[in-house]
Amino acid sequence: MQRIVVVNPKGGCGKTMLSTNLASFFSHQGAITTLMDLDPQGSSVFWALNRPDNAPHIQLVDAHNCPLNVTRSWAIQPPRNTEVLILDTPARPDLVNLSPLLREATAILLPVVLEEFDLHAVTHTVQELRRMLPSRQNMAVVINRFAASPRATRRAHDLEKTLSLPIVAYLRQSRTFLQAASEGKGVYEMAGSHYRRDKQGIAGIGEWCSNRGAESAGETGLKRLHPDVIAMASNL
Repeated sequence: MQRIVVVNPKGGCGKTMLSTNLASFFSHQGAITTLMDLDPQGSSVFWALNRPDNAPHIQLVDAHNCPLNVTRSWAIQPPRNTEVLILDTPARPDLVNLSPLLREATAILLPVVLEEFDLHAVTHTVQELRRMLPSRQNMAVVINRFAASPRATRRAHDLEKTLSLPIVAYLRQSRTFLQAASEGKGVYEMAGSHYRRDKQGIAGIGEWCSNRGAESAGETGLKRLHPDVIAMASNL
């Protein structure tokens, strides 16, 4: 199972946009995909429940609203048939509580906007993650709302150098993501030539994550996530 964790303490950096678009991409590729929403705001849940009936199916785990007729541990466990699990984390997460999920992740994605407060937040987060996960090479940055300019390009290159992490995609500042989300879809499911660049960006991220997943599977078999691990991560 691929386990992709999307994390950044800064709100408004595009965690849910990235999580939902990756879920859309993998489901479109035929993978049995589960989207787990750890954010009490439930934006990923709202998106998933708004998907049209004819869209590729995405399994949903809402960590904050469990059915009354089952135990919470049962309700928040990803379905056993999951091939790709994507975890949308909240703003200001407790990384200590998240650490068991992060250790079991095959890929950790840090979406960031190239603005001062966002850059400070992601730099601090990467430092913390490196202390927690010193041997992991599965972290990458995704630049969101990228408006190409010499200044923005310099900032991105400086960030890549400072963090010593790859930037796997530059997702442009575009209404295509909003349009897709309003229909309960990801850009990969949308028709029209004006979606081409955005589809390529999401596909590139998905392929990078799949490569990390293949490497992890080759090294050690991933354990099934214990329900207490998820419960701790969702108590944020």
